[in-house]
Amino acid sequence: MSMNSVNADGQPPAPAGPPPGVPPTVPQGVPTAGPPAYAPPRHAAVPAATQDRTRQFTADVGALKLRAPKTMLDTQLMWLGVGLMVLGIGMGFGAYFMSHGTTLILTQNDAITLGISAIPVSLLGFALFLRFSLSTFMRFWLARLIAAQQSPRQGPADAGTDATTVLPTTPAQH
Repeated sequence: MSMNSVNADGQPPAPAGPPPGVPPTVPQGVPTAGPPAYAPPRHAAVPAATQDRTRQFTADVGALKLRAPKTMLDTQLMWLGVGLMVLGIGMGFGAYFMSHGTTLILTQNDAITLGISAIPVSLLGFALFLRFSLSTFMRFWLARLIAAQQSPRQGPADAGTDATTVLPTTPAQH
């Protein structure tokens, strides 16, 4: 059958498959591909020395008697800070339009008071947002710093010195 063939009605033959815009269907009884089977990642075996350091670090952190982070409260206070920042900015714009919308001196004085009170509201919101948004990051950073200080340093093998050797700071005599 050629590209220019026609059927008995003089029309080109209908294309095989669903019309354009209709997704293809799978006939019943044909198995469909499911999600791929889970294969756990293959990691190199962790040396026993690393496991011992990890256990020691976990025990040391447990002995510090730190309070557990209250992530729900931290999240709520962070969003309260965002809300206070937006409220302070809204108060400032409201005070501006209030003072420019009237010629009464007393109303303009009220707008000045409202505008000035918007500044501490925004600053309080910014402080809350900054403190509680960075708290999780700082906890992670501190734990990583402590772990890095406790792990043995590995320097170049051919240097002949360990990583704690302090180099002289005085310039060489010429």
